Amino acid sequence: MNTSIVGIAIAVLSVLLAIFIEGASLLAFLKPSSILLILGGTIGATFASYSLSEVNHFRIHFFEAMGIQTRIDLIKIFNKFIEIARKDGLLALEDEIRKIPHPFLAKGIKLVVDGSDPRTLEEILMEYADEQEADESTSARILDTAGGYSPTVGIIGTVLGLVHVLENLGAGTAALGEGIATAFIATFYGIAFANLVFLPLGNKLRSYAKSKSKERHAIIRGIVSLQAGENRRILIERMEPFIEQKD
Repeated sequence: MNTSIVGIAIAVLSVLLAIFIEGASLLAFLKPSSILLILGGTIGATFASYSLSEVNHFRIHFFEAMGIQTRIDLIKIFNKFIEIARKDGLLALEDEIRKIPHPFLAKGIKLVVDGSDPRTLEEILMEYADEQEADESTSARILDTAGGYSPTVGIIGTVLGLVHVLENLGAGTAALGEGIATAFIATFYGIAFANLVFLPLGNKLRSYAKSKSKERHAIIRGIVSLQAGENRRILIERMEPFIEQKD
């Protein structure tokens, strides 16, 4: 079960329940124009802050983080590699490259098969891991940026609403009250989207980035150990600090 969806659903339902308990009309808070302003303004301002490449990477990372993530059993995979290398040598791992369901792991095994210098191999993989982690962290910052813009866009909506109210001061007290209430709905949406959607999802992406980073470091430690011909126990000892326990 995706905890982000559940958490956001609980937060939204709590707000709706609070509105109901206070005796306010839920329909009074349903303002499509305000929603359009907040989402359109926030998304536009956020995307304007980043490059097209960063936005494309965000799309990929977001759907990966929100999807069902199947963790591969790295210990099991490296135990298999150890057996193959022990029987037929490291070059025999070339046949396994196409079967590996993890691009980073496949890249590392290919470097081993190609006979890369151990220090060079580790440097290449570390640089690649750092680049991937930076991309994932940028994706999390995109949602943080959206969470920063959203309340401000809400204030813009409120100001627009109040300008409309001031243009109609002669409409009567009831109409003025309704107009002011409608104006402040934009601020409500801006704050709500920031704190109930954008910022929590940003934390989700940050957690995803940390998990992927640990996975890549476990792979690096395993590949270095495999290339050095270390035994199974030493290899596992090197990898275990970076492997997250399954839920």
